[in-house]
This record gives sequence, C-alpha cells and structure tokens, in this order.
Amino acid sequence: MSYWHQMYRRPTRSERVEVENGEARFESLMAKKLSERDRKFAESLKKQFEDGGKLSFKQVECLEKMEQRYSPASVLRREKWAQSYKKSHEPTAKICARYYRTTTYFRDLSTKILLDEDFIPTEKQFNALTKNKYALKAIAAATEPPAFPMGSLAKIRANSNLVTRRDLHNQVGLVVANHPIGLYASSTLLVNGEHVKLEDRCLKAAAPKKKK
Repeated sequence: MSYWHQMYRRPTRSERVEVENGEARFESLMAKKLSERDRKFAESLKKQFEDGGKLSFKQVECLEKMEQRYSPASVLRREKWAQSYKKSHEPTAKICARYYRTTTYFRDLSTKILLDEDFIPTEKQFNALTKNKYALKAIAAATEPPAFPMGSLAKIRANSNLVTRRDLHNQVGLVVANHPIGLYASSTLLVNGEHVKLEDRCLKAAAPKKKK
C-alpha cells in the first residue's frame, strides 16, 4: 500500500439500517400531496429502500422529517398560515420584497412574492424576510407618514457625504413627490426649475421666511 493510501484512507460506505415498517411508511407518504421536489426525493428514497431493504442513518432521518412535514398537524398549520398570510401579512412581505429585489439578498424569494400571486412563502421564510433590522427600516419607510409631505418646503443639507452635488447644498425646494420605498424614504424636489430626487435624510425643514 502506498504512503498516500496509508495516510488518507478512502471513506467507507455509510452503514445501512433496517427501516421499521418501511413499505407501509413509504406507501403512506407517497399517497400524500407532496411538493414536486419532495415527491422526487421520496421516490428516490423509496427506490433505494426497495433495492436493498435498508437506508443510511441520514436517509432515515430525512424520511422521518418528511413524515413530520406532511403529518396532519403540520399540514393544518401550513393551511392556517396561508390564510393568515393572504389576510394580514402579504402587504408587509411585498414591501420587503420590493426592497430586497434591489439587493443581493432574498432575490429569488422576493421575485416570487412580487410576480406570482399564488405563491405563499413559508412562515420561516416570511420571518427571515421581514423581521431583520433592514426589513424593519424598509417597512417604516413605507408605512410612516412622509417627513416632508407634498407641497411642503424642504432645505437640502450641506453634507457632502449625503449630497454629492455641492451646488444643491442649502437650497430650498418644493416637495412634489414622495417615494416610500427602500431603507430610506425619498422625495422629489423642485429646485431652481430642476427636479431632484433625494433621500429624506438629506433634507431638513426649511425655516419660514421672517416677516419684514
């Protein structure tokens, strides 16, 4: 035996074990309304079981998880969640999805939420999408009243980190539109005949003109 084979032994095949009531369990599982992905996986496990009557420890764990996922209690819980989502949570999910579609995170999930009216994320997916600190900012930006309502005057901050165009610093503009999307709400101002879109954090209230 070479030195390499002495030092780096090839991994042995995973030990395979008997599946208690395997035939009946697979028959019961396959009769349920599985997702396309789960059905393909279950069929693969079933074929391996039928070929040798055994599965690896890991495969048995996967079988048990799938049985739990499609138990009557789990199915009922998902049905209740689907009803609750459509009734109460879908608007919040869409707010976060619109934000995340502009990032590299949750992009596939966000696309499904926005473009497929029949798609319902799992409760776990919904919580991951909407409960983090960035999502909470996006929700606040979309649901709170605008800091600078349409028709009001706002002054552009003289802060180069926020406003790169120095010619706009300290200029006062008329707010003509609000854009409550993203982490920070934005507004469009009419400044010296030009429409300028800025995040609201770049603005401050314009001081009223003093009476002469």
